[in-house]
Amino acid sequence: MSEHDFINSLLEKVERGQLSRRSFILATGGIAGLAGAYSLLGGAGLVSPTATAEAATVKQAGKIRPEEWERMLFFDCTPFKKDPPWKLANLSQGPTNSWALMLDGHSEYAYKEKYKGMFSDRYLYADGQLNAAVQVAAVETLLAQKPDVMISTPLGAALKRPLERVWDAGIPVIQMQMPYLTDKFLCYVNADNALQGRVTAEWLAKKLNGKGKIVMASGAAGVDTAEVRLTAARAVFAKYPNIEILAHGYHNWSISQGKKGFEAWLAAHPRIDGVWSDSAFQSWPAVEAFVEAGRDIPPMPTEPLNGFLKLAKKYNLEFISVGYPNATGLIMVDVAVSALRGEVVPRYVYVDQLMFEEDELDKYLRPDMSDDLWVDYRYPQSWAMKQFPKKG
Repeated sequence: MSEHDFINSLLEKVERGQLSRRSFILATGGIAGLAGAYSLLGGAGLVSPTATAEAATVKQAGKIRPEEWERMLFFDCTPFKKDPPWKLANLSQGPTNSWALMLDGHSEYAYKEKYKGMFSDRYLYADGQLNAAVQVAAVETLLAQKPDVMISTPLGAALKRPLERVWDAGIPVIQMQMPYLTDKFLCYVNADNALQGRVTAEWLAKKLNGKGKIVMASGAAGVDTAEVRLTAARAVFAKYPNIEILAHGYHNWSISQGKKGFEAWLAAHPRIDGVWSDSAFQSWPAVEAFVEAGRDIPPMPTEPLNGFLKLAKKYNLEFISVGYPNATGLIMVDVAVSALRGEVVPRYVYVDQLMFEEDELDKYLRPDMSDDLWVDYRYPQSWAMKQFPKKG
C-alpha cells in the first residue's frame, strides 16, 4: 500500500468513527509531519483547518502509553549510525501459534530478502516460548553477543529492567508490546489494541441490541495485547447494564485450550447470546464447540485468520474481523534499518488494522490456502506459501 493510500484509508476510518483523530495524527505524523497531519484532517472536514500541532500539550514518554501521546515524538538516531553489515537481535515471543510464526516470518523476510546483505549472517534469534521468564534469561544471552539493534516482543512487566539495560548499553530497542511504562526504548510499533477491544465490544453490543448473556475469551494473562483489549471491551460493556457477562477466561491463544473452555461454558450455560473474543484463536474453537453442541452460533468478533473465515462461509456467521498485523515484525526491522542509518524516526508507529464484516468475506477469504494463514500478511505471497505450503 502506498503512503497516499495508507493515509486515505486512515481518513476513512476517522470518518466512520473507527479511528480517533489523535490516533490518526500519531499514525501519520511520521509521514506527513505534524502540521501536515492536522492539515489532512482539516481538509477532510474532521478538525478545524486552523488547528496546528502546537495546540496539543506534550506529555513525556515513559509517563503514559504511546497510544495516548498527544503529539508525535521523534528520536535522532545519529548516535546509532554505523556502516553495515549490522547484527540484528530478535527477542521473539516464539512461534507458539500461526500468528506468531508469521510475525517471525515477516522479520525473517526483512532480514534475508528486503535488506539482503545489510545484516550480518549472525541473526540473533531468541524463542520466548510465550513465557516472560524465558525472555528475561534470553535478553542476557542476546546482550552478551553485542547486537547493533534489538527488536522485541516483551511478554510482561518483568522485561522492563532487562530491556532498559539493553538501551543503557547503547543498543536501540524497538518493541511491539508495552506492558510497562519506560522512556528507554527507541520505537514502539503496534496496532491499537484498545481500538480492537472497543470496536469489537461496541459491535457485539449493537448486534445484541444492548441486552443478552455473553462469554468473554482472552489470550494470555498478563500480556499487553490481551489485557489492553480486555480492559477496553469491559469499559464498553459497562455502559450496557442489560448485557450480562456469564464468564471470562484466558485461553493462551490456543485453539485446543479455547475449545475446552467453550465446551465447559456451553455445558454450564444453556443460553449464550454472544461471544466476545480477543482473537481468532478463540473464535475459531468457539464456532466448533457451538456446532458440536448443536447450539445456534451467536455473533462474535474475530481476526482475519483463514480457518475462521472458512467456517464463517460454511455456517453463514455474523462477525466483525479486526486485524492485528503480524507485519509488525517487518516494520520493526524497517525502523531498525532507519536507526542504524542515523535517521530521525518516530517513537510510535501505528500499524493499520484491516476491518471487515461478513458482507466482505469473499474479498478476503482464501479457500485455496492454508487454514493457518492470516490473510492480512504484507510480505510477498511466496513467503506465505513458504510458511504454509499446504491447504487445510
